[in-house]
Amino acid sequence: MRSGLILNEFKNLKKGCNLLKASIERFSPYDPEKLYTPPELEYYDSLSFRFEKSVELILGFFKGLEIFINAKSSDTLRDRLLMMQKMGLIDDIGFWLEARLLRNKIAHVYLPEQLEDIYNEIVNKSRTIFESLGRIEKYLEDAGIKAVK
Repeated sequence: MRSGLILNEFKNLKKGCNLLKASIERFSPYDPEKLYTPPELEYYDSLSFRFEKSVELILGFFKGLEIFINAKSSDTLRDRLLMMQKMGLIDDIGFWLEARLLRNKIAHVYLPEQLEDIYNEIVNKSRTIFESLGRIEKYLEDAGIKAVK
């Protein structure tokens, strides 16, 4: 029963990351000199939202997985990430703290020069998110919790 809950969380995580991947595949660097139309900006808004959502989904999944394994939750995100690192699901705790900060920064930046950097950082950080998704899927399969491909 409990494994069904963690599998459902993983399925939601995978759906969110697949949407992010679709946005990343269509990525065209943001030009701070260009005056974008609202329809052109919709792509970048979607990319930002999908990145934010993926970060939240994966951090939420880590919390659910921690509870699934330990029947309790860490007091801090750093402690939770340390556990995920020990399990081999992530390499760098700092990366996830930075991804979360970037998620927060996205909502408050409107200057074109800063947006260019943010969108490039989203693309770069997304690669690590996709890598972690693969590690999570392997972990679940090794634990006998079959993930739907």
